[in-house]
Amino acid sequence: MISTGIEFLDKQIRGFHEGLIILYEESGAGGREFGLTVLLNNAGKVPLNYVSITKTIEDVRREIRLSFPEMEREAEINIVSLAEYYFRDSIVPIRWISEKSTLGYLKEEKNVLSKLVEVFDRVEGIVFLDSITDLARVSKRLGWAALIDILKGFRAVCLKRGVLLLGILTANVLEKGLEEEIFDASDGVIVFEWSFEKDTITRWMFFRKMLGVMPILERERVAKYSVKIDPSQGFTISKLIRVL
Repeated sequence: MISTGIEFLDKQIRGFHEGLIILYEESGAGGREFGLTVLLNNAGKVPLNYVSITKTIEDVRREIRLSFPEMEREAEINIVSLAEYYFRDSIVPIRWISEKSTLGYLKEEKNVLSKLVEVFDRVEGIVFLDSITDLARVSKRLGWAALIDILKGFRAVCLKRGVLLLGILTANVLEKGLEEEIFDASDGVIVFEWSFEKDTITRWMFFRKMLGVMPILERERVAKYSVKIDPSQGFTISKLIRVL
């Protein structure tokens, strides 16, 4: 088991088993902050990795710093950026993304997915993948089956090495059938959504699927959690709703 470091949650479920967990997020609803908080809370305990498909290393460091200004532990995270490979086949000039010479990237035949496989040949501990949505865009050029195959491959290597992989998937971007196929390839799906009621805006989190956790939640009759983002603690849970 790998602890989330979120005390309220760990008291109930004790943490997550190794494997692939999808963080299915309405934009800004807390999925990204959840993944970052799990990373930061495990600093010094296990190897930590942030793999970005479209962001540079500097962008990732800035994101962590601005998201949690009082949690300054991002230096312990191994940040890998595949932005050059993602934008190489787009209309975006590589010089906008990197100061490096573009000649080497132009000669190299590897695409984002094949480069990502190289990265996963070396990972340990916890991996935050940002994002599966971006990989889905790549799959339109390389074929949808390639994305599903690589997610299943990631899951297999995670189980073999005891790695926890948290992957962001933005809600309502892909067709429902494609989302379901991604969910089916995972060990768990955590949903993060917004609720607008009268004068109140609330972030909610609930488990749609989670190997080894759903029986505990069923026993405790937990339906969903109300969540907040704290500058010093990161992702926090303020209350839960039970099914009577």
